[in-house]
Amino acid sequence: MTSDVRPPTSGAGPGAAPLRPRSLMETLLVAKMEQASLGRSSVLVRMDSTDSTSSMSSTLSSASSDVCRCDDCLLGIADLYTFSAAEEATRRKKPSGWRKLRNIVQWTPFFQTYKKQRYPWVQLAGHQGNFKAGPEQGTILKKLCPKEELCFKVLMKDVLRPYVPEYKGSVTCEDGDCILTTPQDNTVYLQLQDLLGDFTSPCVMDCKIGVRTYLEEELAKAKEKPKLRKDMYEKMIQIDPEAPTEEEHRLKGVTKPRYMVWRETISSTATLGFRIEGIRKSDGKSSKDFKTTKTREQIVQAFRDFTEGFPHAVPKYIQRLKAIKATLEVSHFFSTHEVIGSSLLFVHDKYNASVWLIDFAKTLVLPNGMMIDHASKWIVGNHEDGYLIGISNLIAIFTEMQAKDNSAALLPSPPVTTVVTAASDMSEDDNT
Repeated sequence: MTSDVRPPTSGAGPGAAPLRPRSLMETLLVAKMEQASLGRSSVLVRMDSTDSTSSMSSTLSSASSDVCRCDDCLLGIADLYTFSAAEEATRRKKPSGWRKLRNIVQWTPFFQTYKKQRYPWVQLAGHQGNFKAGPEQGTILKKLCPKEELCFKVLMKDVLRPYVPEYKGSVTCEDGDCILTTPQDNTVYLQLQDLLGDFTSPCVMDCKIGVRTYLEEELAKAKEKPKLRKDMYEKMIQIDPEAPTEEEHRLKGVTKPRYMVWRETISSTATLGFRIEGIRKSDGKSSKDFKTTKTREQIVQAFRDFTEGFPHAVPKYIQRLKAIKATLEVSHFFSTHEVIGSSLLFVHDKYNASVWLIDFAKTLVLPNGMMIDHASKWIVGNHEDGYLIGISNLIAIFTEMQAKDNSAALLPSPPVTTVVTAASDMSEDDNT
């Protein structure tokens, strides 16, 4: 399909060859460029074709930040990123005309598809909109959190470095070759190693580690002026209608501290020191329906479903988890930090399997003179996080699975018996 609008012909000689008509895509691009040059360009919003809901919300909130409905955002304990006056002025600086045109070109459907195919990555948990495809092969961009950036800088010099994604510095979207959410967006991102880059059609699982996923200061702040929250009550009854007390049912509200503690008890976080956040299978199907996966038996079933058809995965996971645990026990970073809300990322395909430590936005340096062993029971004030409790239980569960699989493989096959009936010895004459 073509348009009647032709390219400019000024400067063409009398004997110049006639120019071909513009395609529809070219016509649309020229129209957008003309709008941009006149200062009338509309805000261009990134649309995720795989999620119509997120696309709709992005469009409706293009003038403000996207609203994330994950638990941390609901509780108001998501990391807030603040800028100095100078940084804010730079961040809001009006982009040049060229930047507007460049962004229009970057946001054509062709370039969106190209970049998505070139940089495949998966987000199973966390705040939606925090990740973008990286500017170079084998990288992803994660919205900068100063606390997490500081952790990565320390981890790159720690013995844990082989077990975390490589940190490659920070990138500003306005200056770097990365995708912009809007022409005015100068958001800073961490550039990290894409852990899925060396896998083909990988299975991915995110397990949040520790006996709690909130900081002590977050709980203390929530207790200062507790108010009844209808939104938390509604989320609670969606998961378990019997969870609220009679009084909470009558008032149709629960306090923030009550919800924070309750949500840790409905999963395996409080009992096993970890919980499953999400699983994506090799066929692309994803599930985050693990909020009430609590018992050891339920966890084993989920792990078996995750590793089904990949017999090499469980032994490799055990080996990697044991190496991680041994390294944690001698890590200076681990001995001096309270690790909250961090995850282990499990990845396997037909040929390989591995595990990495990810997410350090809530990892804080311990108070002066404070020491924890990451394996003791948490009591408010002692800063224990239960990280090693989770690691130890993961190793135990996967080892138990491997032992059962090995026992099943060693069982002798049932003997093949031939049942001889009287009729089999009878001749045709006898049957007649």
